[in-house]
Amino acid sequence: MGYPIPSGTQFMGPFKPMRFEATVEECIVTEGEIPRDLAGGFYRTGPTWKRPTAGGQANALLAMDGMVQGITFENGRADFRNRWIRTPKYNLEQRHGKGMLTWADGHWNDWRSMGLGDICRDGFTRAVPQGTNNVNIFPFQGKMVATADSVGAPIAIDPITLDTVGVVDWSPQLSAGLHEKAAFGDAGFTAHPKWDPDTGVLYGWNYRSTAPYITMHFVHPDGRVDSRDLHDAPYNTVAHDVWLTQNYIVMPFQPFLVDTGRIKESRSVYSWEPDRPIVLGLIPRHDLLEGKIRWITLDIEPQYVMHTMSANLDNDVLTLDAPIFNRPPFPFEQDFQDGDDVALFFSIAKSQLGRWTIDLKTGTTKTEQLSDRPSELPKVDERFYGKGYTWGYQVGGRVKRSGMSMNSVVVTNMKTLEDQEYQIRQDQPAAVLEATFAPRQIDSPEGDGYLIVPVSWWAENRGEYLIFDTEDVTQGPICRIDIPFHLGWTAHGHWMDFRG
Repeated sequence: MGYPIPSGTQFMGPFKPMRFEATVEECIVTEGEIPRDLAGGFYRTGPTWKRPTAGGQANALLAMDGMVQGITFENGRADFRNRWIRTPKYNLEQRHGKGMLTWADGHWNDWRSMGLGDICRDGFTRAVPQGTNNVNIFPFQGKMVATADSVGAPIAIDPITLDTVGVVDWSPQLSAGLHEKAAFGDAGFTAHPKWDPDTGVLYGWNYRSTAPYITMHFVHPDGRVDSRDLHDAPYNTVAHDVWLTQNYIVMPFQPFLVDTGRIKESRSVYSWEPDRPIVLGLIPRHDLLEGKIRWITLDIEPQYVMHTMSANLDNDVLTLDAPIFNRPPFPFEQDFQDGDDVALFFSIAKSQLGRWTIDLKTGTTKTEQLSDRPSELPKVDERFYGKGYTWGYQVGGRVKRSGMSMNSVVVTNMKTLEDQEYQIRQDQPAAVLEATFAPRQIDSPEGDGYLIVPVSWWAENRGEYLIFDTEDVTQGPICRIDIPFHLGWTAHGHWMDFRG
């Protein structure tokens, strides 16, 4: 049975669904050369509409099936693949050839339909996890692991073929996230874990609507998981990202709240309550089970960090860097009326690079805006997670009405705050997506390597990967790699080095 692509903001422009799987071997290079010392893969995942949902429900981005895109490099050659992530949900619907799941918040067909409500269980879906694994993908145990945001078990992906290996074998040790477990191995996991590049320990967590609001999960390379409920957590924040320092995971509790119980009141699961304080939990990295957690309340005005950059600690002064929003880039009931169309991300909020500073001796805190340039999607040299850092990478842009339009790549020396910027597009319709850093050599100094930036030229039905030398990105890309079709929107991703 055929059907049209639905109408709505979540299907327009860069969000036009890429509904096919493709393999492009020996990608065409339209300018420059692929560096021969680039050896690894850059993987990204995002939500992609596959077919109509059951019962004519809304097609929320977070409820759409995940699709992974990967470009691998070896000896001056690049190969591209994209594949559906074959979650239990995906496999069930493939067997039946139709949408099988309905969501508690899927009946509104407006800005409230986030796809985060419980699914309605029947004989077909009783034991099917509802995860779509469409927010991020990261390396662990020699595989790439795709997750959503505390919804659904982590799924392992083969880094060469992009075939779905299946639910990771350590998933049964994880707690439930926003939803009760539907089957053995079902769980939740964060979209933005961090890891220790020396020990290989993966630092993750789950968040939920009810206490305990957060459970920390430290996953060891052998699959053993250490877990701790944060019983002192102040409220049910959307715990989307953290900072990693030498001794702590710094978990921000911000007044962007999640509560699936609000659905029964005909409200979105999300709320913005800026009268609540921002509280930081400093969670010991090296003694999760027994270590004392320190709680610090920030004495700053309401603001919001969605994605962290990194942190430095100098003489008991902790600096936490990130793009800082004026408000979360999600629609709320104080802004939108029932029946209003979906409002997406950067169209309703804007952020600039900023810094929260905490004196760990005195407990005093402050916030700073470090740049006037809109910025988001921060990245770093991940070989230096938790070790302090100098170099930060961002997608930059310009103010556009109440939001921002992203058009450039920016490299910032976070010690001197000196910037390098290269504008990728002018007014052409295109999406400059989150970049990744790849080291020149496996043991290169921090920040010595390449920045790979995917660009979706959606109006021209083509994609492109730009490679910049981090020595000076203002000189423009040293290589342009052509993808000869529409490159679907993806949220996040990471680099896996093939050299060890």
